[in-house]
Amino acid sequence: MNQIPITRPVSLDVQITVLHPDKSFAVGVPLRVILGTASDWQSPSAGEEMVTGDDGTVQRTVPVVLASKRREVASNFFARLMASRESTRQVQVAVVMEYAGRSWLSAITVDRRASGASLRLDPMRVYGRASDGRFTDDVPLHDGSWHKRLPSGAMASLPGFVVTQATLDPESPAADNAAWRLRVTLQQWEPHVLSAPITSAAGTAR
Repeated sequence: MNQIPITRPVSLDVQITVLHPDKSFAVGVPLRVILGTASDWQSPSAGEEMVTGDDGTVQRTVPVVLASKRREVASNFFARLMASRESTRQVQVAVVMEYAGRSWLSAITVDRRASGASLRLDPMRVYGRASDGRFTDDVPLHDGSWHKRLPSGAMASLPGFVVTQATLDPESPAADNAAWRLRVTLQQWEPHVLSAPITSAAGTAR
């Protein structure tokens, strides 16, 4: 059995910090935060719109159901061959931010091992808006990065930031603790710049 459903919500203290490329606090950045995987999490109205404060953070405490799963958590290929499954508690957090002139939904899953370490065992998923307005246009992952062709025809790397920290911790060591903390840090990339068309000596763009 791969998943043991847990239906009792916990109180989750969520803090997301956004940094500029130089690691200074990104103040006044609008973002939408969606917690969990309810059926409408890819809706354009899902979650809550927030704006980062003077310390580059947004923070909310909300009730969330943390999934309970048994997962292989070995750190390399050879260890994975011998690894047994370990219980983890898990939550998904998704963020909608603008980059390259469009909004993108980026979702990560954070697991916490029963032994006490926070892990990201799955790659981030990035979505653009489909024709119905929902964030279901899956952006493909190639060689460790996401790329999407924009309406202008230019190819853009996405989503415009890297996750430098993601931890999920109970407020106390008790197994049935009803209060948890989620801490996520996003470091923005430099602004996306569209390449100018190459012009020949005769003045014709090509």
